[in-house]
Amino acid sequence: MAKTKEAVYLGVKDWGAEGTDIGHAAAFRYRFLVNGMEECFRIGQDPPGFPLQNALKVGAPYEIIAEEGMLRSARELASPAVSPYHPPVSGVPGLRTVKNFLLTALEPVGTTLYVFGGGWDWQDTGTSLQARSLGVSADWVRFFQNQDAGYTYKDRDNQEENRDPVHSYYPFGGFNQYSYAGLDCSGYVGWAVYNTLNRESGKAGCVGGANRMAKRFAQEGLGAWTRDENLAAALRPGDIVSMEGHVWISLGACGDGSAVILHSTPSLSRQGQPGGGVQIGAVGEDTDCEAYRLADRYMTACFPAWHARYETALKSPALYFALKLEENGRFSWGPDAVPDPDGIGNMTPAQALALLFHQA
Repeated sequence: MAKTKEAVYLGVKDWGAEGTDIGHAAAFRYRFLVNGMEECFRIGQDPPGFPLQNALKVGAPYEIIAEEGMLRSARELASPAVSPYHPPVSGVPGLRTVKNFLLTALEPVGTTLYVFGGGWDWQDTGTSLQARSLGVSADWVRFFQNQDAGYTYKDRDNQEENRDPVHSYYPFGGFNQYSYAGLDCSGYVGWAVYNTLNRESGKAGCVGGANRMAKRFAQEGLGAWTRDENLAAALRPGDIVSMEGHVWISLGACGDGSAVILHSTPSLSRQGQPGGGVQIGAVGEDTDCEAYRLADRYMTACFPAWHARYETALKSPALYFALKLEENGRFSWGPDAVPDPDGIGNMTPAQALALLFHQA
């Protein structure tokens, strides 16, 4: 007989252990705290999309229906409240302009941590529920507020010998138990593109492999893809760049050859722990470059909670301006798909940031 219970989800049993991998998902047991006691259930069906698994969040309360050890449904109940978060600037869902794309991309800055596989679905094949929803997810805000400068997305002190799968947020076994909690690079860009192109949640997502994300958007008819010999000189605000293992959004190139960018990237906290996430960053030779000064100014002034944990991230031009793979390149929005009536694509980073943060 099916029973309805209130329970808190605790995660997949033996998370991180050898053999607990996506190939054995039909045999997984899902741990719940019910009336102070742990109970485990299987999920009988194994359909494409793993709908129940994608709805489960570790630590969240649910009304579950279970029968003979099988979880039949899970309806999320109200989670502990998060402190209200109001982005300094925000976009309008579905407003297809380059300026609105950048305003939208700024919304999760400073409040969304880096989670490897964040923004991908549980089975690591497509877009998570959060990354095909409008607005900054309360799940990302809650996770950020529940962490501190000691958060690590992978290994304590960035040392592999400190790996602790049972207590790690890093994905193991080919599935993403914490994909709802934050965003990785492609999850972030996919969310920003989805929110620019759509006026409602739940449609097909935009997340995909970082290496060829820029090329894929061009193939979908949204704009042009190029492999620039001098990428730094070609960059314009609103461009999307796929490099080896990473994808990021351009805020333009400065006169000294540095560039201001938006991305979700691991970066060391002020405690030296590898955390990071969605942030305004710089690509330049050193902290004296114009891009770093701009990025640091806005991260310090507009995102104080983030700045208390993380210094502004500076990345190497030798790495970020290199298009090593044939599928790497720069995507620019097409005028028919996402026009630029504000002319932001022709602005310097200083001008673009001033416009976006209402200082123009």
